[in-house]
Amino acid sequence: MLVPAEVVALIAAVCIIDAMLSKSDALPTEVHAVLRAYMDGIVLAEPMQLKVWKTAGVTLTQLRILRVLREGPCSASELAGRAGLSAPSLTRVLDRLEELSLVERVADQSDRRRISVRILPKGETLLGDQSIWQGTTFVDAVRSMSADERLEFVRVMRNFVVKVLDAQHDKVEG
Repeated sequence: MLVPAEVVALIAAVCIIDAMLSKSDALPTEVHAVLRAYMDGIVLAEPMQLKVWKTAGVTLTQLRILRVLREGPCSASELAGRAGLSAPSLTRVLDRLEELSLVERVADQSDRRRISVRILPKGETLLGDQSIWQGTTFVDAVRSMSADERLEFVRVMRNFVVKVLDAQHDKVEG
C-alpha cells in the first residue's frame, strides 16, 4: 500500500516532536503522555483530512474558518483572531470560501468599513456531511466502544479543546 507523501511527512514530524518531548525535562510524564496520545490521533486523522480536501476541495484552514463561523457570524478581525490568521491570510481564505459559496461577507450598515462574515447553507452542509466517515476504521472503532466510553471520550476531547482555546486566548490577551 502506498502512503501519501503528506502522511509520511506528518509521521516524520510526529516522530521529531516525540523525540523532542522525550528529551524535555520540563514536561512531567503525564503531560508527555497526553501530548503523545494527541499526536497519535493527529496521525490517524490525516488521511481523513486529505479525503475531505480531495472530495470538497477545502483545506484544513478553510474548514477551521467554517467551524468558527458555525458558532455564528462575526467580524473579519474577530474571525482572524479566533482562527489564528493574519488579516491578509484571512482575506485569501475568505475569497476562496466565497468562490465556493460556503461563506459570505456583508458590510455593516452603520459602518461600511466593518465586515461581518457568516456561513452559508452550503458551508453548513459541508460541515455536517458524514458520508466521508462511512466504512472507515474510525466508525468501526467508535462502534466497538461502550456507550460510557463514547461519552467519556467526547467529554474529555471537548474539555481539551476548550482548554487549548482558553490558553490560546490567554496568550493573545497577555
